[in-house]
Amino acid sequence: MLLNVDLSTVLTLHETSLMVGALVFLHVRRQSTQPQGLGLLAVGFAALALGAVLAGMGESRAVPVWLWTHCSLWLGMLGYALLWAGFGELDGRPNWLRTRWVLLLPAAVGAAGLVSGFPYQNLWRASAFHTGAVLALALAAWQIQRGYRQEDLPGRQLLAAALALSAGVYAANLFNLLMDFPLPFGVEDAFFVQILCNFGIALLTVSLVSQRSARRLQQMAQTDPLTGVGNRRWFLAQLPAQVHTGAVVVMDLDHFKQINDRFGHAVGDQVLVDFAHCVNSMLGAGERFARYGGEEFSLFLPHASAAEALALAERLRQGVEQQVHLNQDVRVPVTVSLGVASATPHDLSWQALLHRADQALYAAKSAGRNRVMA
Repeated sequence: MLLNVDLSTVLTLHETSLMVGALVFLHVRRQSTQPQGLGLLAVGFAALALGAVLAGMGESRAVPVWLWTHCSLWLGMLGYALLWAGFGELDGRPNWLRTRWVLLLPAAVGAAGLVSGFPYQNLWRASAFHTGAVLALALAAWQIQRGYRQEDLPGRQLLAAALALSAGVYAANLFNLLMDFPLPFGVEDAFFVQILCNFGIALLTVSLVSQRSARRLQQMAQTDPLTGVGNRRWFLAQLPAQVHTGAVVVMDLDHFKQINDRFGHAVGDQVLVDFAHCVNSMLGAGERFARYGGEEFSLFLPHASAAEALALAERLRQGVEQQVHLNQDVRVPVTVSLGVASATPHDLSWQALLHRADQALYAAKSAGRNRVMA
């Protein structure tokens, strides 16, 4: 044994870690604006804690054998099934059908135990519990790690590692049960690692939820709520520290105030949304597009030459002009003026380049609008 701690103390700490985890999940669920999966995780930890308490009471003969053998196994299977379903929802993949199917596993194991009586055999009961725990924890670790590609939060990898470690300890115990293979650690050591994993899973889940909320707030602060594209702050943050190559395009919807006055602000808002979608659909990788304010938008082309920037601006102008906007069968005329400025060795800052693009935009307006100027 690696740890000089008696088994009863370790079991008490194990139950405590599960109860604390359940309370943590409930608290975070109450505070979170997106509590998906946290309720299932809380119930799962609570079921595991109750099962552990029953098992401990059974070992000390405080409850009938039939009660603790069947119920502790069923609660353990239920707890880990709920953890798997809960982490699936936390990962952003709510699937009630899958959750219902997951709950069939503990129900099936419980029914099989009542019919066959296998929970009375310590080896079979422990093997069934460990198998369910390994499967649930390994699948939860896999789906949390898989989601890192879509949501690259550091908390994901740490949480996946804690789930995988917990699954690995259970797998080692299961191998020892079935193969009678001596392990380099004792039962107390295995429980102690699981205690650390329980606390770690709870804390890392809280960390992941917090990181997700912080990123969501950051995105809200940098996103135009109407069009869904970046705002002025986001756009300026996307520009490199130094002006080297590329071009900027400043766009302004023509006579937008007249659209609002004639057709109403709801139609004007829809025109802005459609315009943003039109421009986004014509951009390539790495090109940054944002609403700069009002009906003015900005575009950063990091690798475009002067000719390429002008050509893209002209395609954008034509695409906007060809859009059809109707309000009660009346066509809403929408055009855009664009000013283009390409980086030169004389541009000391992006503000200077944007200023030149603004001058080109004003020239386009003065020349009659619905045109591109550089």
